[in-house]
Amino acid sequence: MIKSKTYEKIIGSFPVGYFDFSNIEAMNYQLNRYYSFGLFDRDELYSIGQKADSFEKWIKIFTELGEKAEAEGNILRAATCIRAAHFYTLSDVKDTSGKSPKSKLYERCRSLYDRYYAQFEDLEYVSIPFDEYAIPVYFSKAADPKGTIVLHGGYDSLIQEFLGLYSYFTALGYDVYFFEGPGQGEVLMRHDVRMTEKWEDCTGAVLDYFGLDDVTLIGVSLGGYLAARAAAFDKRITRLVMFDLIYDFYGAVIGKIGKLKGKFFDCMTGHPHSFIWKYLDKKLDENYFTKWLMGQGYSIYKDVHTPCEYFNYIRRFNARDISKLITQDTLVLAGESDLYTIYYDEQLKALTNAKSVTGRLFTKEENADHHCQVGNIGLLLKTITDWTEEKTNG
Repeated sequence: MIKSKTYEKIIGSFPVGYFDFSNIEAMNYQLNRYYSFGLFDRDELYSIGQKADSFEKWIKIFTELGEKAEAEGNILRAATCIRAAHFYTLSDVKDTSGKSPKSKLYERCRSLYDRYYAQFEDLEYVSIPFDEYAIPVYFSKAADPKGTIVLHGGYDSLIQEFLGLYSYFTALGYDVYFFEGPGQGEVLMRHDVRMTEKWEDCTGAVLDYFGLDDVTLIGVSLGGYLAARAAAFDKRITRLVMFDLIYDFYGAVIGKIGKLKGKFFDCMTGHPHSFIWKYLDKKLDENYFTKWLMGQGYSIYKDVHTPCEYFNYIRRFNARDISKLITQDTLVLAGESDLYTIYYDEQLKALTNAKSVTGRLFTKEENADHHCQVGNIGLLLKTITDWTEEKTNG
């Protein structure tokens, strides 16, 4: 068994910079994410980006890299590579035996993550029975805790991808809990429980199980909305971190699509059998990335099988109505180049009843302007923990 790293080693292990590893935007972001967390060096990622000129090649390259890393005994690297292959594997594909390659890759990367994190004597895992499924929670306690941090992901993350941060928080004196809820990781892949906007339910179950109160809740990516929803209805959460904010998921997705936005989409809503939806379904299916993107939605959300159902369903994930119910100290994070956080000003203004509102818009000059501040994770963590320290002691 081994102990976690010290704060100084952790904060110094995150390289700074956002690079053009690939000319495919979606791949480039993921490659930069691996770089920002110190999992790959820059030269290797340039090489991967040049070779992976299709999503099929991406899956092949990372599967082979994962197998090689496992054979060499580099378990965290192996888990990261298999997870990378899993990420862009289509959700609705079956192999000749009728099994899902995505499910098989999940179990492979999960087994590798479990092997790696089982080495740490200060990190524990528990499965909380809840509502006909189980909530997976990893937790670590500080020697003399000065506060409690609870963290969860968003749309398509695995909580294991964030576990490397636990020792950062405990080194600063915080008890920390990482969990997955409906539509995420283990809950989705092993229990087939789909995502709901009612995030206060699973969050409340975690707080109940551990008897937690006066906590800082950090929601990552779409988790920025999910955490806001939980905070609106559970006042045991006293500090809320939207990392990043998702004020209007529908609007952000439409904004990302670009040409197909605004009134064009609004006029289609509620007409699932119109020729426009049929045309869109056909066009989305012709491109691997958009086919993958929609397939992710179909697998994450319940009873969603078409673009019409998808775009109508994600309208539920908006903070317009719940923002006025948030009474906690609130930190709103965003990157100036991130299309998912285009409603930064609207979110700040909507928090009319929050105890305090702190906004932080990260810039290109800081190498932190992309989604979830990929490019400068060290700055991001310092921003969160400095704010948490101030609000915990204030």
